[in-house]
Amino acid sequence: MGHKRATIKDIASELKLSPSTVSKALRDHPNIGVVTKERVKRLAKQLHFVPNQTAIRFKQQRSFTLGILIPSMLDHFYVAAVEGFEKFAYDNGYNVLIGQSHESLQREKELLLTMQSNRVDGLIIAISRETVDTTHINEFVRSGIPIVYFMRKPINEEYHCVCSDVYAGAIDAIAYFVSLGHKRIGFINASSFWTTSRDRFLGYRDGLIQHGIPFDKSLVQESDFTQESNFHAMRRLMQLNTPPTAILSFKDQVMLDALSCLRREFPSKADSIALIGYGANPMIQYLERPPLASLKEQPYEIGQKSGLLLLDLVNHPRTDYEPQLVKLPCKLQVFSTLKQR
Repeated sequence: MGHKRATIKDIASELKLSPSTVSKALRDHPNIGVVTKERVKRLAKQLHFVPNQTAIRFKQQRSFTLGILIPSMLDHFYVAAVEGFEKFAYDNGYNVLIGQSHESLQREKELLLTMQSNRVDGLIIAISRETVDTTHINEFVRSGIPIVYFMRKPINEEYHCVCSDVYAGAIDAIAYFVSLGHKRIGFINASSFWTTSRDRFLGYRDGLIQHGIPFDKSLVQESDFTQESNFHAMRRLMQLNTPPTAILSFKDQVMLDALSCLRREFPSKADSIALIGYGANPMIQYLERPPLASLKEQPYEIGQKSGLLLLDLVNHPRTDYEPQLVKLPCKLQVFSTLKQR
């Protein structure tokens, strides 16, 4: 047959069998005899026959491809989440299509269209920082493709979500600050549109209340994760009449920019301000003068559990499901030993 790719019809013609018999033999169908199966498989091997997965998937009305949409692969949290999701998908016979929004709403919309055109069977998504109106996501779901949010989920959307228990993490961070003698504790948060931002704030506020520390709204700043915004938030805190002696940050990137701002613009206070972030980036341990601590999350497991919820929606499509919120615990990882104040 030269270099022509062998087909089921080629095998059927040579063995004088019907294409359906050959197809069943290749799939070990119980209605096909052992001798026929052996003949078919032997010839298929000789002809280097490879099943046409596109045809198989078309018949099953599935692409066996799942999508994952993240803000950026430069964030180690999302890299680990992708690894966990991809491993789960592979173990369950699925390929994965990955997209990065780069924190752009327009890019996010374009990627959703790409996912649709590639017929993904389901999608997990962490929305961009520009995403406030989720009409494009709701339209994606109405097209028949289920989604699961992970980490970044709009507050008012009724969908499955898998995330870190950032509320309990904030409680632990405040308790650790207090154990070191801090009572003036600041907080740099992200968009209030996300549930994970709301939960961090509530944990911060409730942690203060648990230790008898009055909540002061001037100690709370918001950032969009750019270095300029992170520096601006840090400056506002340090320029207060009574600056904080400890600061909880939305994530390690924000914390490290806050630390950089301190060392550039407030060097006399740089080593006396205690900082805790979220993520426990492994690179922090190699810094000569690392921040105090960070809350270690479980991104790999979050990716896997997101896949588990998504596959359940793919295998059991319905509209009356009860949205599940799965939270995985954070653990405080200490990087330095600042003296108690």
